[in-house]
Order: sequence, then structure tokens, then C-alpha cells
Amino acid sequence: MSKSEVDRLYKTYGYMIYGRCLRLLGSRDEAHDAMQVVFMKLVQAYDTINDKEKVVPWIFRTAQNHCFNVLRDRKKFIGAVDADTLADGGRGGETVSNRDLLNKILSSFKRDVCVAVYYTYIEELDQREIQKITGQSPATIRRNLKRFRDAVPGTLKRLGVHDL
Repeated sequence: MSKSEVDRLYKTYGYMIYGRCLRLLGSRDEAHDAMQVVFMKLVQAYDTINDKEKVVPWIFRTAQNHCFNVLRDRKKFIGAVDADTLADGGRGGETVSNRDLLNKILSSFKRDVCVAVYYTYIEELDQREIQKITGQSPATIRRNLKRFRDAVPGTLKRLGVHDL
């Protein structure tokens, strides 16, 4: 891969990757590091990407996967809120941030469901855009979103959250 091609992709998509990583990781430093890792992975893997038109979805998917791995490794992110803290639904004792609650809820779902939820509700992408990034068909995306919507009330109840 030529330096000019990396520069072009970085200038064109770097800020978008940074923004996506920032939304996922919640830290400017971690988002910047993640963006650099993604482009280093691109340099290493570029020659193995057969269809060069799929480089951009590859970059987005790699960024998403890297951020999810960082979050998974960061125990305090998902484990920061335990079910006992949530038992009073945020009333009285400690309050729980929406981000912590969302992460606690999402931790009970498979990765594909989390990806569909993230791109639909956080990034506000349509199903065709999500398909380009993830490879999930629109029908699979709809199924994953339905699984999420159907399971959220039970998950909230299990966590002891009654009022949102």
C-alpha cells in the first residue's frame, strides 16, 4: 500500500473513525489511539483485501471491532454498575448514568445485536448503510433490533430498574 493511499484514506475517513471511536470509548485519548491502531492494521492488511472497493467498510468494521475489544478489556466499563447498585432503579442511593445502564443492558446481548443497536440508535444509520459496514443483511438487522426491543423490558426488570 502506498503512503499516498494511506494519506488519502486517513484524510478522508480519519475524522469519521475518530468520531465513531470517541462515541464508543468516551475518551479522546483512547479514540485517538484506536484510530491510529485501525490505520496501522489497514497498512498491514491492505494487500490481503481483494476487493479494494471494500476498504472503507473494512476500516469502519475494524474500528468498531477494535473499540468493542477495548471496551471488553476495560472491566470497569461494563462492570462499573452491578445489579445491587441498580436495584433501587436509581432512586435514593447512587444514580446510574444512562451510558452505564445502556452498557449493562447491552452486555447481555450477542455482538451482532449490539452492533445493530449501536449503528441504528447511536450512529442513526439506515439498514443499507449498516449492511455495507457490517455485512449483516437488512433482514438480520431488523431481527437483531427486534430481539433487543423485545428483551429490554425483561432485562430492565432483572436489573431492578422500573422508571426511566
